Amino acid sequence: MVGGPEALRGRTVLITGHSGFIGSWLCSLLVACGADVVGYSLSEDPASATRAQWLTLLGVTDVRGDVRDLASVVAAARAFEPDVVVHLAAQPLLGRGFAEPHLTFDVNLNGSLSVLETVRLGAVRALVHVTSDKCYAPTGAGAPPLTEGSRLGGAGPYPASKWMAEALFDEFRALVPADSSIVSVRLGNVIGGGDEADRLVPNALRAFRSGTAFRLRDPAAERPFQHVLDVVWGLATLACCLLFRQIDSGRALNFAPPSMASSAGELVAELAREWGPGALVSDGRDEVDFPEEPVLRLDGGRAARLLRWEHRLDLTSAASWTVAWARMTDNEVPPSDATARQVVDFLAASTRAESRAHDGDSVGSGER
Repeated sequence: MVGGPEALRGRTVLITGHSGFIGSWLCSLLVACGADVVGYSLSEDPASATRAQWLTLLGVTDVRGDVRDLASVVAAARAFEPDVVVHLAAQPLLGRGFAEPHLTFDVNLNGSLSVLETVRLGAVRALVHVTSDKCYAPTGAGAPPLTEGSRLGGAGPYPASKWMAEALFDEFRALVPADSSIVSVRLGNVIGGGDEADRLVPNALRAFRSGTAFRLRDPAAERPFQHVLDVVWGLATLACCLLFRQIDSGRALNFAPPSMASSAGELVAELAREWGPGALVSDGRDEVDFPEEPVLRLDGGRAARLLRWEHRLDLTSAASWTVAWARMTDNEVPPSDATARQVVDFLAASTRAESRAHDGDSVGSGER
């Protein structure tokens, strides 16, 4: 292996959706590793606009554009000539998918179509195409964890848009130039500081702050929860592998924690324990008017082996780091500083772990 994300030092990485929750952490990590980062986003909502502002102060080049606009995406790629593109721009919320299905399909399908076509036109040579584990067809509670070979076919506008994006990726594998490298990543549930969307963790933290008892939708629901720093470390490692041709083009990889899944109740209990006094959890249930799968277990073993990538934060640590970020910003530490501090701590821990690791065979040995 040429190296971890530090091998991107001096390289240009273009990130679509850079001002989103995951995008902002990826930008911060790459900047800390010495990469030249170009962000491409609309940054229309207040949270994204704020992130785009502080990312610019970190040195991220801010390009305002709609990922559905092919001409704009191609123009940005040709202007900045990125070594690798990470496509994160999306409508990522299950509930919003039911409320705004046209927008969800439009953004998630045409966004993928734009970046894949940009590769086909030769403006991009390496692409990390990010979708979701919701792309898989629903399974029963007793089914084995989902692998990359499991059947696609997510039900509902958001899951369906993601399996359709995977179908687009599959078709473009034979259409992109032979010297291009593309991989699609199916992300499990990502948690961490700075997420302000209508999701489990930010909703729980909002309740804890207000002293309101938090009501879960389904404490027994199982999901592959993983901290955002582990995820962006994996995405950056994959970007390196694509750049240096250390992994075969055209494949899909699940990104999931070693545990494959934890329950929503377990995660909220960890968050409440870390928050301390004032963290109240109700026995009542929060009702929603859209369906959710009770169990989603994701096998991320292939990505771990191919990339030699390990999650550093288990569920307890992920909850601790998430609450620590929230506490910092509640105490008027700017989000940029809170993020940078945790990135530095995570990189230091990763460096220590790497120094202890035994030198092995090159990435992908026996499973390219």
